[in-house]
Amino acid sequence: MAGIFNVRALGWGSVLSALCIALSSCSGGLFYGGQARVGSLPPPPLSLIWQQRLDAPPQGNALDANPLLLQMSTSAALYAYDLWSGERLGKRRFDDGICGKPVGADDLLLFGTRGKKPALVAWDRREEETRWHIAGVFCLPSVARRDTLFVVSELGALRALDMKDGAPLWERALEGAVRVGPSVEDGRLFIGDGAGRVLALRVGDGSQAWRDSLDGAVRTRPLVGDGHLWVGTASGEIASLNAATGQVQWRTRIGGLPTPALARQRGVLAVGSVDRMVYGLDEDSGTLRWTFATEGVVRASPAGHGGVFYIASSDGHLYALDARQGQLLWKFRLDGPVWEDIALVGETLVVATEKKTLYVFGRR
Repeated sequence: MAGIFNVRALGWGSVLSALCIALSSCSGGLFYGGQARVGSLPPPPLSLIWQQRLDAPPQGNALDANPLLLQMSTSAALYAYDLWSGERLGKRRFDDGICGKPVGADDLLLFGTRGKKPALVAWDRREEETRWHIAGVFCLPSVARRDTLFVVSELGALRALDMKDGAPLWERALEGAVRVGPSVEDGRLFIGDGAGRVLALRVGDGSQAWRDSLDGAVRTRPLVGDGHLWVGTASGEIASLNAATGQVQWRTRIGGLPTPALARQRGVLAVGSVDRMVYGLDEDSGTLRWTFATEGVVRASPAGHGGVFYIASSDGHLYALDARQGQLLWKFRLDGPVWEDIALVGETLVVATEKKTLYVFGRR
């Protein structure tokens, strides 16, 4: 038994698994961990720590379930891995097809289902059973704030729910269709719709704090920070708004449809595009600081850490770019195109390809 306590060799997930088997005292738990870990990704070049095969392409990005890593596939299979060893600790297949991007919140996994009776499902990772569900098409990612969950349907039905049981707290009908999920910051919920409207709503009751309009449908999740809000539109425009008032501060045109989210590092915003380019914009002025050309469509949202932007493209490469200058610092050849977002989990970077391979990078 002494060997199972060699944590560094086995990884915490393996230790938990071994303890469950040895003591026969764990009910479920192979998909449950603690809070998301706080770590520091090492600077590039990164090392490939491990890779694993999925049964289908990824559905959304990897999720941190410390000490585990969770990944959903398009076959509605949920995988649990030990983050450090790559050992597969669990696999659970759901009956209904999954839509959109699964989201982790406390001990829940939240995802939309398709079919004759579509719903938003809150699956308890500890008990491995559905805790609650609400009927409707909810394929956009939800966002949690303390004990409240905010969900929106593509038709524009926005709801605040009690996370423990799904009970409605308030509901608001938006004026148009929605293509990206909301963001929550400083007591306000920010969301954009298909008509170019950007709204700030008070999280307590859904009342409107302000609203403004852009020239195209909002196609990036609002990014909020330091009193600013940045969004991208279907017309290829990136805009900065005052987060307190909604006043537009600047607008900059890029070459095509932007990625579903922006990344921010050291005064620079990074956004990928279907025109195969990555753009670095000055966050204060919108001035184009740099561009970087890939050989494929960039649909996966960039990730930023430590003054570096990480980009994955349909050309099958993972790139690391200097945030301020945009120069290439490192790249890695993957086995296929990447459509889902990059995830930063503690001291690792996780990316999955359409060829059904999950990669984890970090420091060996």
